[in-house]
Amino acid sequence: MVYDNPWGTFLVEARDVLEKAFKLAYPELEVKIQLDKPPSREYGDLSCSACLSLAKKASTNPMEMAEVVLKHTSLKDSSFIEKIVVSKPGYLNIYLKRSLMVGEALKSALTLKDEWGYVKTDKPLRIVIEHTSVNPIHPITIGHARNTFLGDSLARILNARGHSVSKRFYVDDVGGQVALLAYAYKLAGDAILKLDAKPDHAIGRVYTTISALVEIRKLKNRAENLRKSGKYEEARRVEDELSDWIRILSEVEKKNSDVLQTLLNGMKFSDPEEEVREILKAYELGSEQAKQLIRPIVEKCIMGFKETLERVDVSFDFWDWESEIVWSSIVRRVLNRLMKSGCVKFENNVPEFEAGRIAEDPLVRRRLGIPDGFEISSLTLLRADGLTLYPTRDIAYSILKFQNADVVINVVGFDQTLPQIQVRLALYVLGYKEQAENQLHYSYGLVKFPGFKMSSRRGRYITLDHLLDESEARAYMEVSKISPHLSEDERRRIAKSVGVSAVKYSLISVEPSKDVVFDWDRVLDFKRNSAPFIMYSYARAHGITSKIGVESVEEFDPAFLTQPLEEELGLNIAMFPQVFVEASENLSPHTLAMYCNSLATIFNSFYDSHPVIKAEKNVREARLALVEAFKITMRNALKLIGITPVERM
Repeated sequence: MVYDNPWGTFLVEARDVLEKAFKLAYPELEVKIQLDKPPSREYGDLSCSACLSLAKKASTNPMEMAEVVLKHTSLKDSSFIEKIVVSKPGYLNIYLKRSLMVGEALKSALTLKDEWGYVKTDKPLRIVIEHTSVNPIHPITIGHARNTFLGDSLARILNARGHSVSKRFYVDDVGGQVALLAYAYKLAGDAILKLDAKPDHAIGRVYTTISALVEIRKLKNRAENLRKSGKYEEARRVEDELSDWIRILSEVEKKNSDVLQTLLNGMKFSDPEEEVREILKAYELGSEQAKQLIRPIVEKCIMGFKETLERVDVSFDFWDWESEIVWSSIVRRVLNRLMKSGCVKFENNVPEFEAGRIAEDPLVRRRLGIPDGFEISSLTLLRADGLTLYPTRDIAYSILKFQNADVVINVVGFDQTLPQIQVRLALYVLGYKEQAENQLHYSYGLVKFPGFKMSSRRGRYITLDHLLDESEARAYMEVSKISPHLSEDERRRIAKSVGVSAVKYSLISVEPSKDVVFDWDRVLDFKRNSAPFIMYSYARAHGITSKIGVESVEEFDPAFLTQPLEEELGLNIAMFPQVFVEASENLSPHTLAMYCNSLATIFNSFYDSHPVIKAEKNVREARLALVEAFKITMRNALKLIGITPVERM
C-alpha cells in the first residue's frame, strides 16, 4: 500500500483509539487528545497526558484513570500501533510498529518519487502572497532578502499543498522617496541611467547622493538659524548630524563624481523640497511630464531587481504599480466610503480614520486576532495638501488583491504591525469583514550584520548581490579544498549553487519572529546546520546510488534494516509528509529547514557507520532503498525552501 502520509496515519490512529477509549470509559467528559513526543523511546513514540488534567473531574487519580482508559482501547482497526502502555504519573504511551512504518514509508517514497511528501489539502484556496516589494530607489539588500526568501518559500509550500497561489510584487512608485529620486533625474538627466553599474546599484548611489545634498543644505540652514537664536547646544547636535551626511557624500563622490557635480549645479537655482512636492503631486494626479520623470528610472531599478531575483530563482506572477491604483478611482472611492462611515475625525483639517475606537469592540478585536493591550492609534488618510498616504493606498490595494483570492498574505517586517492592523480595521468598517479576517500579516525580524548598522537612505546597506558574490567566492574555496580533483568549471558551478543556497538557508532557517545574526562561519559551515552541510549529505547519497544504480530498490526487504541508525533514518523519512503538512498549516518554512538539517545529520551518521556497496546482497538492497528514499525526501524538502541539491561536492 502507498501512503501519502504514513506518520500522519499513525497520529490519526493514535488519536482515534484514545478518543474512543475515553468516550467509552468516561462518556461525561469532553476530552481533547494532545499527542506529544516522549523524552525517550522507553516511553513510546507518542504520549498522551490527558489523564493528568482530567482525573480530578472524574473523581479519581491520573494512574487509575489511565488504567481504565487503557482497558477500553482497541487496536483491531490500527495498522501502525504496536501497543499502548500506562506509565507514572498517568501517561498513556503509544508504541509504533517501527519496522512496518519504515518499510511502508520507504516503499511510498520510492513509488511517489517527486510527489512524495506533498500531501494535498481537501480544501484548496486561492491565496495571494505579496512579498519583497522593495522601494525602487536602491538594490535589494540583505534585510529585504529575508522577506524574499520567506515569501518565496511560503508560495512553494502552499502551492505544493494544492492551493492556487499568486505571487505579487507591489511597485511603490508613489511617495516622497521616489519623487526625490525623480528630482535627481530631472537635474542630471539620462546620465543617471547610463552609469557604469547594475541599474539598481547605480540608482541607489544616486538616491544616497541626492538625499545627502538635500539634507546637508537643510541642516546647514537649521544650524545657522539655531546659532543666530543662541541655541548653541541644539546647533551642535544638528552639526554632528551634518558632519555624518558630509562623510556619506564624500563616500559616494568617489563613484558618482560627475553626477554629483551635475546635481550640485542644478540645485543652485532650485528649492529641492518644493520641487519634490511638486513632482509628487503631479505624479499622483497623472501628469505626463511627471510620468516621464518617474517611470524610466523606476523601470530601470526594477530591471536590476529582476536580475537579482532570477539569480536566486524567485519569480512573480504580477508586478502591481501603486500609481496605477492611485490613478484609478478605487482610492477615492475608499476615501469617500470611509468619510461616510462615521469613523473619521478631522485633526488640523486632515481626515483620520479612528482605528483605535473600532478596535475597542471586543468582537472586532477577537475576529481580527488583535492582541490584547496592543495600542492602536488613528490612521491619517491624507496629507495636509490633499495627497494620499501609503496606508490609504494599501486599503485600496488590499481590496484589489481580494478580487481573485480567499486569503492574502502580506510578508512585511514587524515594524509595519500597526499599519497592517489599521488597514484591516478599515476593511472591516468598509464591509469587507471576511477579507479583514483573511488578510494575514506575515511578519519577521531584522537581519543583523555584526559591526554594521544599515540605513538605506544613507547608502549604508549590504546588497543581496554582494552577499551572493561573497558567498559564492567562499563556497568555491571550500569546494576546492574538499574536491580538488573536480574541473574548474564544475567547482564554479557547484560553488554558485552552494553560495546561493547558503544565503537562502541562513535567512529561512531562523524562526521568523527572531532576528537573524548573519555570520559567515555559520552560513558556510560544512559540518552542521547549513545549506552546504545538507547539500553535502545529498551528494554523499548520490555518490552511492550512482555507483551501483537503483534498479533493485523496489525488491528490497525492510526486515534487513535492523540497525538503530537505519531505523532512525527510516522513521525520519516517514515523518516528512507530516512535517510538510504542519509547515503549510502553520506557515513555517523554518521547520522544513530544520527538518532538512536533522535528516542530513542522521544520514551522515548512517553513512559513516554502515557500508552500502560492500554489504551482503539483501542488506545492500535494503540500505540502497533507504539511501534512495533519503535522496527523494531531501530533494523534495529542499525544493520547498527554494534549494536545489547538487550531485557532487
